[in-house]
Amino acid sequence: MARGQNEFTTDPKSKVKIKVINELCISAGTCIIKAPGTFDLDEAGIAYVKDGTWDDALDIIEAAKSCPTTAIIIEDMNGNQIWPAKKE
Repeated sequence: MARGQNEFTTDPKSKVKIKVINELCISAGTCIIKAPGTFDLDEAGIAYVKDGTWDDALDIIEAAKSCPTTAIIIEDMNGNQIWPAKKE
């Protein structure tokens, strides 16, 4: 399993944690368009989080929002879910 798939991953310079839910990813690739420094697709077409310097947190959130199946979950460093918005 690649980085960030079905488990949260972090980057020391980022303000967010990222998780891609493999079974929801349909290889749309919108995350790569919005945050190319953060996301890529593995050989099976499932999004994963790249090593190295990530995009700005706002771009990462926009990338997650662009996912048609809500396969990307974003949390702040305290574990508060930013996207998708939790239902109250």
